[in-house]
Amino acid sequence: MTFKERIRSISQSKQSSILSASLVLAITFSISSILGLLRNRFLYARFFACCVADLDVYNAAFRLPDLIFKLLVTGVLSASFIPVFSSYLHKNKKIANEIASTVINLLLIVFTIISVFAFIFIKPISSLIAAGFTPDQLVLMANLSRILLIAQIFFLISNFVTAILQVNQIFIIPALTPIVYNLFIIISIFTLAPVFGIHGVAIGAVVGAFFHLAIQLPVLRRQGFLYLPIIKTKLTGVREIFRLMVPRVLSLGLGEIENTVTLFFASSLASGSISLLNLALQFMYWPSRIFGTTVGQASLPILSKNIAKNELNTFRSTVNKIIIQSLFIAIPVAVLILVQRVSIIRILYGSRQFPWAATILTSRILAFLTPGIICQAVIQILVRSFYALHNTKIPFFVSSISLTINIITSYYFDNFTSFGVIGLAISSSVSNIIQFLGLLIMFIKVVDGFDWPLMFSKFYKIFLSSVLMGITSWFSIKFLDLFILDTSRVISVLTLTMISSMIGVITYIFFVKFLRLEEIKDYQKYYFKFKDFIFRK
Repeated sequence: MTFKERIRSISQSKQSSILSASLVLAITFSISSILGLLRNRFLYARFFACCVADLDVYNAAFRLPDLIFKLLVTGVLSASFIPVFSSYLHKNKKIANEIASTVINLLLIVFTIISVFAFIFIKPISSLIAAGFTPDQLVLMANLSRILLIAQIFFLISNFVTAILQVNQIFIIPALTPIVYNLFIIISIFTLAPVFGIHGVAIGAVVGAFFHLAIQLPVLRRQGFLYLPIIKTKLTGVREIFRLMVPRVLSLGLGEIENTVTLFFASSLASGSISLLNLALQFMYWPSRIFGTTVGQASLPILSKNIAKNELNTFRSTVNKIIIQSLFIAIPVAVLILVQRVSIIRILYGSRQFPWAATILTSRILAFLTPGIICQAVIQILVRSFYALHNTKIPFFVSSISLTINIITSYYFDNFTSFGVIGLAISSSVSNIIQFLGLLIMFIKVVDGFDWPLMFSKFYKIFLSSVLMGITSWFSIKFLDLFILDTSRVISVLTLTMISSMIGVITYIFFVKFLRLEEIKDYQKYYFKFKDFIFRK
C-alpha cells in the first residue's frame, strides 16, 4: 500500500469503540494543544511587553462571537443534532440528509441576522461586557470582534460537517481541524501581525476557520452525504432537534454568562489580568478537553445509538467505564500540573517579553484552577450522557446553580478582598465543583443500576496513586534543584521538569498496578496498537 493510499485509508477509517475514538481525538487534540501553546507563546512574546492592553482586548474580542456561535451551534450539535441524526441515519439516510440540510440552512439564516445586528451594535455591546476598558480599547475590541464574526460562519458549517462524520464514526480528519486552525494563527503572528498589528492575528483566525471547514469536505463527500438547499420544518426530526436544543441553549447561555461575568470583573483589574487569566484557563482546559471533551465527543454517537436501540444496560456500563477511564488520566495530570505549575509556565512562556512576575502570577492562577481539570473531565461525559437520554433540562438546572454561585463569589472577591485575578480563579473552581457534584448526584438518581461501590473504590485508588505520584515528583524536584541542576537556565528547568515528571509517572503506574486497577490494561492495549501502526513498514 502506497503512502497516499494509507493516508486515504486512515482518513476514512472508522473507530468502533469509544476508547479508540477517544484516543484518536486525544492524540490529535494534544498536537493541537501543543500548537496552541506555541501560538500563545509567540502571541504573548510579541504583544505582552509592548502592547498588553491590546492583548487584553484581543482575548476579550472573542467573547461576543463565541457567545453567538455556542448558543446557536454548540447547543444544537451536542444536545440534539447528533442523537437525532444518528437515530434517523440508521433508519432512512435520505430523511437524515434532509434533516441535516434543513437545520444547517435555518441556522445559517438565523446566524446571519444576529451577526448583522451584532456587527452594527458591537461597540455599545462591548462597553457592557468589558466596562473597565478605556474608550480606545472599546473601539479596538469592536473592530476585532467584527473580524472574528466572519470566522464563525465557517465554524458553523464546519462543526456540522464534524458532527456528521462523527456519527459515521469517522474521527481522524475532524480531529485534525483544530491543528490546521492553530497553524494559520501562528503563521499570521509572524506574517500579518508585523504589518497589521493585533488585527493581523484576527485575520489569521478567519483564514484558519476557512481551512477548518475545507479539509473535511472531501471526506464528507465520500460518505455519501447530500446537502440540499431546503427548509422542511415539518420533518419530525427537525422539530425534535429544536425541541431538545432549547434547554441546552439556555444551559449554554448560563455558561456564556459566566464567562462574560468573568470578563466583566477582570476588565476592571490591572492591565494584563485578562491575558494572564486567559492563559491559565486555556492550560486548565487543555487536559480536561483531552480526557473529558474528547471522550464525551466520542461517546455521544455511541451512547445515542445505545438508547436508540433500547440497550439501557449497555448504556449504563459504558458511562461507568468511560468516567473511570477519563479520571484514570485526568486526576494524575491535574496533580502533576499542580506540582509542576511554575516550571511549566516558565518553560512555555518565560522570556524577556514575559517577565518573572507574570510567570509567578500565572502559575498561582493555574494552581487555583486545577480542581476544574478533574471536574470538567467528568462534567463533559455526564452532560453528553444526559443528551443521549434526550434529557437537556437537568444540565440546564445544574448550570443555573453553578452560575449563580460563580457570580456571587466573583462579586465578593472583586469588591471585598484584595485577591484580584486570583479571586476569579477561585470562583471558577468553586463553580466547577458545584456543577460536577450536581450532575453526578442527578445522574445517579435518574440512571440506577450502576455498581457505584466499585466505581468509588476505583476512584479512591486512582486518587491515592495520584497523590503518591505528586509527593514523589515534588521531592524529586527539590532534590534535583538543590544538588544537581542549576535552575537559573531554562534548559535546566526543562530537564528538571521532564525527569521529575517521569519519576512521578513511573510512581503512578507502579501504584495503579499494585492496586490492581484494570483500566491500565485498556490504555496498554491501544498503546501497543499505536506503536505497531507507527513502526509498521
